[in-house]
Amino acid sequence: MKKVVFLPYLLFLSLQVLAQKTQEDLLIEAFLELNSVETSVDESELNRAIQKFDTQLIYTLEKDDIKSFKNFEKELDSLHTDFTFKESGDYELFTLRNGFARWNYILKNKKVVLKELKTFDYYDQIYPLDNDEFLLIKRMDEMSFTCCEVYIYQSKAKLTARKALSVCSWTNVDNSRTGEKDPETELYTVEGGMEYLKPLEIRFDTKRKIISYSFLSQINGKTITRKAKYKNGTFKIKSYDARAFDE
Repeated sequence: MKKVVFLPYLLFLSLQVLAQKTQEDLLIEAFLELNSVETSVDESELNRAIQKFDTQLIYTLEKDDIKSFKNFEKELDSLHTDFTFKESGDYELFTLRNGFARWNYILKNKKVVLKELKTFDYYDQIYPLDNDEFLLIKRMDEMSFTCCEVYIYQSKAKLTARKALSVCSWTNVDNSRTGEKDPETELYTVEGGMEYLKPLEIRFDTKRKIISYSFLSQINGKTITRKAKYKNGTFKIKSYDARAFDE
């Protein structure tokens, strides 16, 4: 008789605990589960964890305000992980960094319209355009350079993308040079060293629909500025890659 009473009571307690879990609790649980199997050799186990976290994250982004999930932020911070959330018109941009992997989402009117999971590059900026189109800037940070790519997405019946611009710039440059000769060792000293450079910024004027960027010519040291207006669904603007050393 005791078992008949005890088992239903345990089940009742379990259901109560489950019922008390908030959406934030479920999101944290899914994230921790994902991290626990990140290096698993069982591919099916990893895929289930990815799908679970993706599902919980989408639900949160569409139904809740993830910026208010302070416990979730604390869990991310304890694992040296973070996220960015940006709004522009009817659009929202969310990117979560987990190690070298990025989880990227674009929402329109609180519905996910674009996502890319576990990528090295990440969604950086978003701007609404005309005719259900939006401009997305993706960014990739390497050891010594950063590349930004501009895409124009149309979000009507089927989401399509067109690449409009690419800008790559050096971020770590070796400026070491031979210095004076040491009188004791008769060896030349080394001066200078690695220098950090701020990545080139792609700017977008939302009112005039003008995109632009500037860079210093590696040939003559002059500042070159390029800009173009959004017209007929695109921008007529030349891309730039500092690694080519041709400008």
